[in-house]
Amino acid sequence: MASVNNPHLDLRHRRDEPEWLDGTDIDPVELERVLRGLANFNGAFLGHYPILKWLSMAIKASPKEKPLTIVDVGCGYGDLLRAIRRLSRRHNVELDLIGIDLNPETIRIARAATDPADRIDFRVMNIFEVPRSTPVDFIVSSLLAHHLSDGDITDFLRLMETVARRGWLIYDLQRDRFLYHFIGLVGRLARLHPMVVRDGQISVARSLTRAEWEERIAAAGISPADTNIRWFFFRFLIERLR
Repeated sequence: MASVNNPHLDLRHRRDEPEWLDGTDIDPVELERVLRGLANFNGAFLGHYPILKWLSMAIKASPKEKPLTIVDVGCGYGDLLRAIRRLSRRHNVELDLIGIDLNPETIRIARAATDPADRIDFRVMNIFEVPRSTPVDFIVSSLLAHHLSDGDITDFLRLMETVARRGWLIYDLQRDRFLYHFIGLVGRLARLHPMVVRDGQISVARSLTRAEWEERIAAAGISPADTNIRWFFFRFLIERLR
């Protein structure tokens, strides 16, 4: 398999090289540094902005008789959920926030980074075990989908379509040569953690094109008329509102 730093890397098809962050043997101290670095990198490039804008619109259009429940699948460091909590306070909207991640150490780190006053329920859980006993209004996932196989992406779309009563949003990278090399350049200039740079480039190589997203949506049995795919700075938002 070609090196991740190969300038002639073929990005016509998705790569399947695993990311270091997906490993189970990462030192906890190192993992915390990487998760914090990823959160800072994503924040510097307006990573939460389109998600928060979508949620603001979706929440505004939803009934307010009782708190809305939002689940962040693959919550990582928990930074998106903390941003959602700040949003809810600005708009005086009551939200029940749940963050799930497969890695127990990641959940421990997210809890430690979160003020208890934010009332975020972090759970160690497989993405296909999204809680069904509690009504879920919205499901969001940020920079998760590229970690999944095509088949798992299809299953994840079906699950969200079944569980999320009011809508769901996937936010993920675009497979693009410029973005691939840009991450490498920024990583060197900003002296980012090597894992952030390496995994960032692999993430781009594992990401989907618009046409591939359309194929996954069709494979999940979801009408293209019910979804919207938007581009935002070399990332895609795949949206569904009911």
